[in-house]
Amino acid sequence: MSLKKLIDKQTIIIDDHKRGNGEVKNWDNPSIDIHIDKKTNYRLNGKQQEVRIRLPINSDRPLRIEGKGRKQLNDVPGQLRREIQQAFENKDTRESFVTDVVETLKNYDTILNSEQRVEQVLKNLSRHFNLQWTDEKIATYRNEVLELYTRNYTDQTGRQFFITVDNKKIKIGENNGYARHQKSLK
Repeated sequence: MSLKKLIDKQTIIIDDHKRGNGEVKNWDNPSIDIHIDKKTNYRLNGKQQEVRIRLPINSDRPLRIEGKGRKQLNDVPGQLRREIQQAFENKDTRESFVTDVVETLKNYDTILNSEQRVEQVLKNLSRHFNLQWTDEKIATYRNEVLELYTRNYTDQTGRQFFITVDNKKIKIGENNGYARHQKSLK
């Protein structure tokens, strides 16, 4: 079973609430909310609105659904609810994905040590979405230190997807050509 429904014309971001403030990450500490952000655009009350879903993966906090301005939404669009439920309904699929994410996050400070290291992490994550590697990648260095890495993928129908890693987050989504580092040079 694949988690590709989670990124169908959408993006997920794996991070914590305190990303970028320079503190040492302790992924086993449930007071630090490690979560998956899912950003999508759905019509709510007849209007196109951003819906953001925060799914905690290291705590018992409830799933939180927000609209624009981080305002909590009590009503989740039916299509979105079904998509999340279908993606995570298979226990083995869900546990395998969460295990790989947790393992990645435990060693996150080493993820950009080399292109080989980040490619191994991306290989582990991409298999949960049934994505195939392309030859397209972007490696951004500053002072000979890898800072940002993007790999492009395709699915069986030829649709294009990407995974981007920086020192704060992992971003996985369908390539719409607008987000930074979705397009690359071979």
